[in-house]
Amino acid sequence: MALHQISEPQYKIDRPAFGDTVFTASSSDYLAWPAAVAFAREQNSVLQSAREVAAFRIEAKGHDSADEYQTTRTVVAYFHDGNAWHAAVDDIADPEQNIVLARAQEGYDAHSKQNTWSLPKTDAHVRGLLERAGKTGRIYAVNDHSPLKLVTLQIDGKSAFGQDAGIQTILGDTSEDYAAFLTERKRNAGYLYHLTPKTLETLDPSKEKAEIRLVGLGGVDDYDLNDVNAYNRCDYYGRARGVRSVPAKRDAP
Repeated sequence: MALHQISEPQYKIDRPAFGDTVFTASSSDYLAWPAAVAFAREQNSVLQSAREVAAFRIEAKGHDSADEYQTTRTVVAYFHDGNAWHAAVDDIADPEQNIVLARAQEGYDAHSKQNTWSLPKTDAHVRGLLERAGKTGRIYAVNDHSPLKLVTLQIDGKSAFGQDAGIQTILGDTSEDYAAFLTERKRNAGYLYHLTPKTLETLDPSKEKAEIRLVGLGGVDDYDLNDVNAYNRCDYYGRARGVRSVPAKRDAP
């Protein structure tokens, strides 16, 4: 297990891209998004991203609730560009710029009352999200089918799961490593759940808004939940974990 407890209760993992990342302990309970955001903030951290969940889960080998359903700060904004529906993904760690962190209660209340969180594209947070996603290439075309069942078995280091545009947009450089992890856990497929164009047409016939949804990572040991879920309502519940960046100590010259 490449997971190191550096203090109580903090962890680091042996992955070069996460050398500066400190992970807090998991929440003891399943939390809705406002409580998950608050849980991380109380530990001087921000709520984990889907990519960070995947990296921690790979290294943790089930330790500290890592295999259970996880809440994240990763957000998907579904929007129409005049030709087709797309999904823009963002997980910026800035609590003021990330709509999940800044407006968690609003999103939770909207879904609790209306089963949707639809905001104008001109909304400051939505506009910033779409701009960042466009600059970083984190936009993918929405498939007509959901969920997508994606084979995790790799051939020459590549799998249908790890090469899927939606998975790559959400999990980034952990996509193929996570496919290998699922294969090792005898999961021959992973699932990507997202809103379909048919559903989006119903939610926003005018095509002038963005539908905001939170990304969750399914529990590994539940067959139907080894998924990347990009249609989650904002009042869904899962485990929470905080992360923060702490530069590694350098040896004096």
